[in-house]
Amino acid sequence: MQTVRILAAASALLFVAMALYTSPLDPSIPAIQFTFTESAFRRILNAWQPAVVSRFKAHFAIDFPLLACYGALGYLLSKRTGLFRRATPRTRSLLALSLPVAAAADAIENALHLYFLYATAPLVRAWYVAAGVTASVKWLLIVTFVCCSVYALHRKVD
Repeated sequence: MQTVRILAAASALLFVAMALYTSPLDPSIPAIQFTFTESAFRRILNAWQPAVVSRFKAHFAIDFPLLACYGALGYLLSKRTGLFRRATPRTRSLLALSLPVAAAADAIENALHLYFLYATAPLVRAWYVAAGVTASVKWLLIVTFVCCSVYALHRKVD
């Protein structure tokens, strides 16, 4: 249980640090995550000042450790706590995988965004679609896990 608490604290601290660090970005990071074309991605970059683009580039130093923490946290919450004890074994297994898969999608999305930022060769249009899809999958899995957790906690109180 101590590992779960450490991961929860690390995830929360990294999330707050990233939120504070990226707060000057307008449009915000979710706006660039849900771009599916080069023109939409570039439109957001062009809306940012060069210093803000540099801040976006630098935020990955926080984002990669964050995704490792929340992926491990979701797995351990599902496996080492009684949070989902009322769920079916299959549901518990799927929930245990949801945040690690979300973290993997987040890592792919980050890698693609870094490539878009630093590439000098022409880019394949499908990669922008892939980045948008991986971001969408990531957020869908995160929201699903959070909703299931809230539901499980609510049922526990009843």
